[in-house]
Amino acid sequence: MQNPASGNPNASVTALGGSVTILLVWGAGAAGLSVPAEVASAFTTLVAAVVLWIGRRERKARIPAASSG
Repeated sequence: MQNPASGNPNASVTALGGSVTILLVWGAGAAGLSVPAEVASAFTTLVAAVVLWIGRRERKARIPAASSG
């Protein structure tokens, strides 16, 4: 049985984006910046939304227009 996250490119890319944002928030904390949990969560959600929006636009651009004829 295949893992649902590995079988879905959206889930895989979003998980990667979420991991990167967690590391960025951790880095900000290590640099002395205080990042509340709510802000970190909002940042992760925003990055996921942007990644999925870009992916949707790229998929639409790759789908050839139906030829009429």
